[in-house]
Amino acid sequence: MKKLYLAIACLSFLLASGALIAQDYKYQPKPNKAEYYFAKYKNGKDLSDLVDWVKTTEKKILNNTSEYENFEIVLLTPYFHNDLTSHDVIFVGLWPNSTEQYKGLDYWVKNGNDAMSKIPVINHQIIDAWQWAVSVPEGEMGVAATRFSACKMKEGVTGRAMFDAYMDFAKAAKEKGDNLGRKMIFPTAGLAPGADFDFVYLLYANTVAELGAGADNYWANINGTPEDQKLGELLENCFDYNTWIANKVR
Repeated sequence: MKKLYLAIACLSFLLASGALIAQDYKYQPKPNKAEYYFAKYKNGKDLSDLVDWVKTTEKKILNNTSEYENFEIVLLTPYFHNDLTSHDVIFVGLWPNSTEQYKGLDYWVKNGNDAMSKIPVINHQIIDAWQWAVSVPEGEMGVAATRFSACKMKEGVTGRAMFDAYMDFAKAAKEKGDNLGRKMIFPTAGLAPGADFDFVYLLYANTVAELGAGADNYWANINGTPEDQKLGELLENCFDYNTWIANKVR
């Protein structure tokens, strides 16, 4: 947990002084904000009910104010997971920055009570996070697949050094046919006590099939390359791998 707090503190500093530190690193992250709502469905409810709720809320609230103009929604359903009883779905809300996020939150707490009373899920945990995009897959997103893992960096490694290594890796991988998306995620609030990692690594594809093809391509053409080895030099380990089916609904 100590390393996580240090990573978050360093992240805040980096965001505040990006112009000063750009010369020290190869790449400059473009952060965005994300909200992760871990939820269980109410009795008799399922994914289709949550999708319907999103569409209804769009018509009544989200599409009627500029506060949500750049707000995106992805619903994640667990598939390969070590505990399928804790939650049924993650509602992911994506924002360009913290300013827009909290303008939206301000509007919601004033105008969203009726909509919340009709939501077909019960939220059990809500995490606020910064995200650094490393790569974005080409093409349109359909019913997609995502894989999350918690990662710890070796002592003395900074998040920015890790980001540079991931960027180099993603560029080299693309030259060998890779078309996967990657993000480094830094939770800032809502974590369970005892969480011990530096960041969450997100790997995703536009379709479920493409995530599998990307894995085969990695083992056949990318594993062991200099860029891949560099990641191993900076990472202590990654763990708690889990895969989700993703539906972008806004």
